[in-house]
Amino acid sequence: MDNSSFILIEANDCSVFNNQEGHSEAIMYFIQNSAKWDFFNFSSSYEREDDSQIAYFNYSDSKWYAGRFVGEAIFEHKGKNYKIKINPRFGDLFLFRMLEEIFKIRFTDSKSLLTKHDNLQYLIKKVISFLWLNLLAKANIHGLPKHNIKLTHKGTVIKGKINIRKSIYPLYTEKKLISNYTEKALDVTVAKILSQSYLILLQNFRLVECNYPANAKDAIEQLYMQEFIKSHVTEREYHKIIYKDIYKAYKPLVDLSWDIIRRKNIGVENPNKSKDSFSFFIDMAEIWEMYLKSLLKRVLTKHGWSLKNEKLTAYKGKKFYRTLIPDIVFEKNNDVLVFDAKYKLMRFIPKDYDRTDFFQIHTYINYLHHYKNVLLGGLLFPLSSNFDISEIENNRADRLFMSDKSNTKYIVDGIDLSSIANVGTPANILFREKESDFADRIKALLNVNSGVN
Repeated sequence: MDNSSFILIEANDCSVFNNQEGHSEAIMYFIQNSAKWDFFNFSSSYEREDDSQIAYFNYSDSKWYAGRFVGEAIFEHKGKNYKIKINPRFGDLFLFRMLEEIFKIRFTDSKSLLTKHDNLQYLIKKVISFLWLNLLAKANIHGLPKHNIKLTHKGTVIKGKINIRKSIYPLYTEKKLISNYTEKALDVTVAKILSQSYLILLQNFRLVECNYPANAKDAIEQLYMQEFIKSHVTEREYHKIIYKDIYKAYKPLVDLSWDIIRRKNIGVENPNKSKDSFSFFIDMAEIWEMYLKSLLKRVLTKHGWSLKNEKLTAYKGKKFYRTLIPDIVFEKNNDVLVFDAKYKLMRFIPKDYDRTDFFQIHTYINYLHHYKNVLLGGLLFPLSSNFDISEIENNRADRLFMSDKSNTKYIVDGIDLSSIANVGTPANILFREKESDFADRIKALLNVNSGVN
């Protein structure tokens, strides 16, 4: 179908839908059938909140709003064809900038990739293909991952170390010895995952339209020489993968590949031509969290801080136990920083300070206080409007709960994106300026030198 045959209902993420008058039932259908739509994760470890909604009705103004997911769905409802499209509210370039920071690659050098296209799924699928190829090229420095396997040799020549006990009988009967040796062998699980994801990208994700970096070509050629490309990989085998230090760069690529395999029908038009055609959504909250982690890690590691993946258990062993998973935790000696990344509207008006978010971050801080010295905690948002540097003092406290007994600082802060439409400044320069400003504010609270590299 061409676009003229659809009723288009469109919004930016976390914003109101246009053209919603008279189409409320279609939007309700879209929400109620969200289990049918495909959601792509860039990290296999990301845990989506149970109450996250793809869209919702706001009773205060009686309008339908998009949630934090970006993508589009095409479906039929009551004899009419609909396309619901949700765009990144800060634009495609900021989405690419976040992915650049997370995966340490450059999107903006590829002009063809950034060419505007009516089909958002086309663009996102191409981004994923581009990302996969560049991760493969970055990882393939020492070749595909290999590990040592133990082998046994029987013959007149010794390979490795002789096995005296097992050699007694064959030496007497055949004049041969048994020896044991080790050999480097391709990690079969990793190779299967990469091979299968490559085939899926080739068939369904426009990979053929991307330029292949030399290192990526070399790895793909090695994979094609293997005989197990279509062999099945289990969830258990995936989770048992161990990366040696020289192959650690493969982990983000394998995680991405595994999600591609699990979601292999993403964005593929239904061959049975059913009423509900195709859909494809990515979670901007996941990308925002990964982006902040990467940015803060780059800034703080050089000052002695290390990023921790904390999964805390309160009331362990009790029936009412709860698992607490703060988004971002840094540790230095006995000191801790803890943040929650919130991809929500923050305009510094009262209704944007969510009660649940407030209590959640304070629960994390108070829990960690029992084991460490929490220097700083808070909520980190993309700051979309009404941000002014004078707002900073009104959005930080030098002591938790303003208590004289606490030395923990509390903040509501983030990346200032209120002026990214400034046509006088190239977007990539402006993004980095705002990142640097944010990093300087964090480091000032920790009394370390300013500047982000």
